[in-house]
Order: sequence, then structure tokens, then C-alpha cells
Amino acid sequence: MSQHEEDFKDPSSFKHLAMIIVAMFAMPLLPMVMGWFTLLR
Repeated sequence: MSQHEEDFKDPSSFKHLAMIIVAMFAMPLLPMVMGWFTLLR
């Protein structure tokens, strides 16, 4: 348990966690963005 807390404090681990959160938000938005690009053309 203590090792997991140390991993969470590690900057690289935090960056990985942030990337996962960004991916979770980006996935639903991706089709909408692609739709905008098709409309702009």
C-alpha cells in the first residue's frame, strides 16, 4: 500500500494518470470534433 502511494507521488505516474483522464474526456468529444472538420470543409 505504501509503495502505491509513493508511485502516485512520482511525477511520471501523475502525468500518466492525467493522460488517462484527458483520454476519457477526449473520447466522447472526438466524433464531434471530426464532425466539425467535415462541416468546415
